[in-house]
Amino acid sequence: MLVSDVADGMNACQLGAIALSKRYTAGDRNFERIDLKDHHLVAFQLSSAQLCWADLTSADLTGSCLDHTDLTGAMMWRTQLSHARLLWANLHQAVMVRCKAEGANFTGANLHRVDLRLASLSGACLAGTDLRGAKLCYSDLSSADLTGADLTGADLTGADLTGACIKAVCWRAAVLPKESLDSTIAAELKQAVDEIGTYPERKSLTAV
Repeated sequence: MLVSDVADGMNACQLGAIALSKRYTAGDRNFERIDLKDHHLVAFQLSSAQLCWADLTSADLTGSCLDHTDLTGAMMWRTQLSHARLLWANLHQAVMVRCKAEGANFTGANLHRVDLRLASLSGACLAGTDLRGAKLCYSDLSSADLTGADLTGADLTGADLTGACIKAVCWRAAVLPKESLDSTIAAELKQAVDEIGTYPERKSLTAV
């Protein structure tokens, strides 16, 4: 079978993924504003790549390595990031609404002002991340590791923090959830509210 025949049987997304892999393997790291919408990029190696303002809407990056990758302003609506590695990645102002990132590793990542509304982050590692001003409304953070994260000014309205590790988290001026909390998390968050935090309508934080 000719190579051209194989190419004819592929769709644009498959061809785009192949082209991306070839460019990366050849040493290219600049993919700013690239269109990777709906691309199948499972287990891809894209560490240290420049993906600023890239369109990754509904792309599947399950298990991919994006360590130190610059994803500033990237459109990542419904992107699949389950078990992906994003150590020290820059996701400043990225739009990650409804993204699926269960078990993903964001250790040390810059998530300043990221939009993670309705995102699934169950079991994700967010230790040491910069989540200042992040939108986490109604996101699933159950069993996530938020150790040492900076959530200054973040909005966690309706977020699920059941079983999450929130040791040494900075909650200053954060909007904290009142529901979907186990008793331990509720007690720790209530203490944070009493000391430096804020929460919707300034009502007492209680566990349910």
